[in-house]
Amino acid sequence: MSILTNVKSQWEDMMTTIKSKIAGGVAAAIMAVTFAGGSALAQQAPIVLKLAHGATTDQAIGKGMLKFAELVAQKSGGKVKVETYLAGSLYSERTALEAMVNGSVDFAGASNANWAAFTNALLFMDLPYVFNDEASFRKALDGKAGQAIAQRFEKAGFKLLMRLDNGGFRDIVNNRREVRVPADVKGLKFRTTASPVEIAMFRNWGGIATAIDWAEVYNALGSGVVDGEFVMSTWLSTAKQYEVLKYSTENKAVIGIQTLAIRSERFDKLSPDVQKVILEAAKEAEVYANKLDQEGVEAARAHAKKLGVKSYQPTEAEMKIWRETGRQIWKQFEKNVDKELLDLVLESQKTN
Repeated sequence: MSILTNVKSQWEDMMTTIKSKIAGGVAAAIMAVTFAGGSALAQQAPIVLKLAHGATTDQAIGKGMLKFAELVAQKSGGKVKVETYLAGSLYSERTALEAMVNGSVDFAGASNANWAAFTNALLFMDLPYVFNDEASFRKALDGKAGQAIAQRFEKAGFKLLMRLDNGGFRDIVNNRREVRVPADVKGLKFRTTASPVEIAMFRNWGGIATAIDWAEVYNALGSGVVDGEFVMSTWLSTAKQYEVLKYSTENKAVIGIQTLAIRSERFDKLSPDVQKVILEAAKEAEVYANKLDQEGVEAARAHAKKLGVKSYQPTEAEMKIWRETGRQIWKQFEKNVDKELLDLVLESQKTN
């Protein structure tokens, strides 16, 4: 082999190696750019999302929010973080929704009544005796009614992520006398929220409705400003109000939910993989929180019994009277309620 031939061969080998390295480098670069562009979870800096809610950390709802944040971090490998601000530490229940709307926080939630300023999708829950029992409530929300509620939220500009149980049905509690039928409510002073539905309901039963802030209820009961109230057992227990109550009636008039949502516009701007993480985490956290809530209801009722609170469960004949008198106020609010949703809920219970 001549010197010229040898040099040419070496030159060709060298050029082949260089081309191979260049091609490999270009391919690697393309793959890196593609991966980074296609997955937000591949970014170096974590995505930080803020969550504000009025629930406390000792409530099932608050624990559900913390579980949601934990699952988001876990499922994203730490690339997405949810900062949780609970117990009104950043915003109250009502103002948290406003903060979500103006973009100050990413996630927020509230009880069904506090959504009225943004959508009427949950207003039907304020009406007494919409649901027959806990099973009917669950069946409706897990069925067509629940799907329709989510659609209503979408139309209002929100992605409804979690529907959380909120202590089950409210009980009529007081420190004056046992309440078996609506006539027993007559003359008693009941603390109510500012809800016109709740006020109308107690007035229809002959009670004296007095709107008082939640923080003032314990002292109001102890001092005689009011005789009773209409609240879930879990809330009564955590607020220590069973200490100043003597009678409880499970008349199953009203049951509601707590929520977690994000603006649809904000959700749509997140990459598909981040959206997937959020939806999966929300679903799992909802199941977790609802299980804790049920356990909390059982514990709260046991706590009330231990303190000597006398609980009464109306007979079916008495429940018929409660339902008839409770539903008498529906006509006053039919213009505000989404009738299609209400009909879906009522229809879902006909086979129960």
